[in-house]
Amino acid sequence: MASSGGKPSSGNRKGVDRPSKPVVRKAAPPAQSTLPKVLRIGVIQGGKIVEERIIRRRETVTVGPSEKAHFVFAAQDLPSSRFELFETKGEEYTLNFTETMSGRISIEGGVGELVDLRKTGKARAKGKIWQVPLTDQSRGKIAIGESTILYQFVAPPPMQPRPQLPAAVRGNLLANAINFSTVCIMFFILLETGMCIWWANTDWPKPNMDEIFEKYKELVQPRIAKIEEQKAEAETGKTENADEKAEEDKKKTKKENWKDDDTPKKSADEIARERAEKRAQLAEALAQTGINKILGALGGDGAIADVMRGGDVGADQDELLAQVSGVGVATGEEGALHGPAGGKGSGEAADISQIKVGDGKDVATEGPGAERKIEGKVRKKDPIASGGSGMLEPGEVAGVVARRMGAIKGCYEQALKRNPSLQGKLSILFTISGSGKVSSAKCTVNELTPEVCSCIESAFLRFRFPPPEGGTVTFEYPFLFQPAG
Repeated sequence: MASSGGKPSSGNRKGVDRPSKPVVRKAAPPAQSTLPKVLRIGVIQGGKIVEERIIRRRETVTVGPSEKAHFVFAAQDLPSSRFELFETKGEEYTLNFTETMSGRISIEGGVGELVDLRKTGKARAKGKIWQVPLTDQSRGKIAIGESTILYQFVAPPPMQPRPQLPAAVRGNLLANAINFSTVCIMFFILLETGMCIWWANTDWPKPNMDEIFEKYKELVQPRIAKIEEQKAEAETGKTENADEKAEEDKKKTKKENWKDDDTPKKSADEIARERAEKRAQLAEALAQTGINKILGALGGDGAIADVMRGGDVGADQDELLAQVSGVGVATGEEGALHGPAGGKGSGEAADISQIKVGDGKDVATEGPGAERKIEGKVRKKDPIASGGSGMLEPGEVAGVVARRMGAIKGCYEQALKRNPSLQGKLSILFTISGSGKVSSAKCTVNELTPEVCSCIESAFLRFRFPPPEGGTVTFEYPFLFQPAG
């Protein structure tokens, strides 16, 4: 069967017409010309493009030295570190520029310089910034310092797909990782299952009491043997020490006996001669002493000689004196004590009140005599400020020292009692703290004794002065010490 147009119908071979299947077509992507244009910006420095970027979204574009700006470059004439060069107002862009910028842009109505746009009123002022609205057909260049900004609105280029690994590679890696993990998991499952089965089916022998005792004995027996060995060693050591001590005592006894046996014995004549020599040496020593010499003179040969004849040389001096004859203790009886030959004394005891001086006057013995009072004179000069960050009048320092002069004078008079001729100069360097207390005191010049210096340093540490202004202050105070007599 033929169609009305003379062509065979789209049927089967038998000429039966069948309805055709509906064809589904995918919607074509919108043409690039129908999409809104995007802003393309390039930066030229030294005649070369150093950066180029497409701003796909409608957003404010900033330039300047700040690292947060879209385009970073050095420019000293910008009002801020992030100058909004292209500002968005809704879906439209506005160009912002200052009087220091130059360039040419194309807008509706032609191409014009930035200076002319300010003069003709096409750019409106907003403070120190001038603004010009832009359209999608606008383009131009703007000079900012040593950098030049080129801009234009272009159709958005197609998005580049992210690079991906081929499907075959991705599938192999994933499959390999899954297979390896699966094999490991299955291996450990089988291993654990086999161990559990073996543990459950194994017939473990149960130990009886004899076996347990034997194992315990094996563990304890070495320890018991070691303890017994230590005890045996200790007992052996004690026995050896006792034997060694007995041997030493035996040797010592033999040595002493050998000394006693081998020492030659002295005869009676030799012993008597040694005693006579010792007795003579002792008599000579006693004769040289004070009381023994007097006793020998009074008694002649009878007193000491009798003692030496009858006494033993081994007796001490008290025993020797007890044996002295012809010597008695003096008493108050007449004739009991006589003076030397030719003397004028009567030998009677005299009272101390009967003692007279050379001119016949009695010696005064009525009570103690008057004690001599020791006094000293202290001269002082004006204090000298020698350091410190604070301020304090020297007159105030001198006033405090004058009121406490008694302590300084007392230190000198104590030393004057020991040395009445003591005199000389003494200078003391002391520091007054911010509270008025003396924090340190030291003698810089000392012609007296160290005791006087130490006493005066301690006295100054107890002084309290008016608080200095502005911190601590150090003064040096000179003194001159002389006896008052």
